[in-house]
Amino acid sequence: MTKEKTKNSIHNKTVLKAGYLAITVNLFLAVFKIAVGAISGSLAVMSDAIHGLIDTLSGIIVVISEKLGASKKFSKDHEKIEHIGALLIAAIIIIVGIHIFAESIEKLITPEEVEYSAPVIIVLIGSVVAKLLLGRYLKTTGTKVKSDTLIASSVETINDSITSGAVLISALIYLIWHINLEAYISIIISIIIIKFGLELIFPKFLHHHHH
Repeated sequence: MTKEKTKNSIHNKTVLKAGYLAITVNLFLAVFKIAVGAISGSLAVMSDAIHGLIDTLSGIIVVISEKLGASKKFSKDHEKIEHIGALLIAAIIIIVGIHIFAESIEKLITPEEVEYSAPVIIVLIGSVVAKLLLGRYLKTTGTKVKSDTLIASSVETINDSITSGAVLISALIYLIWHINLEAYISIIISIIIIKFGLELIFPKFLHHHHH
């Protein structure tokens, strides 16, 4: 019994450590991107920042569900609580995604000037690198301690590094050829955000490739 218990507490500590790290890194990057997006007037950077905030949320879900799972009082309601939390978050995510989608369509119809500068590029490069490293760390840790929440969080983090990469590429294209892909990139990000929200509500979308 005690052996099992120590194994669980190691699992717990590892998952919590990873969860806190994910929250910190994602929040830090999101704040940077929001600032940069506001200064440059870039909708794509802003959408990417919001995607990052959603990653922060997924980190928070990891931590809360671990903490509840560890406490005796809630262990039997653990899944129910996690489920309610996930549904609330999903609703917010879908609303945000739809909002970004609508704004992107508006930008397509009436494009605005974007000011990409060195800080934008630096923040985006930093973001892509940080997210890939974080995603890899979450995946290996999640696989090692068999934590589904961590593995899910790693997938979301790696997705986010891909969208940051897309924003980075569109910024470079704009700087080199003055072709503005902002709106298209934002539309793609908004669809990814909405999809993530829907997957939280209907987890069967998420798991069909496992079974």
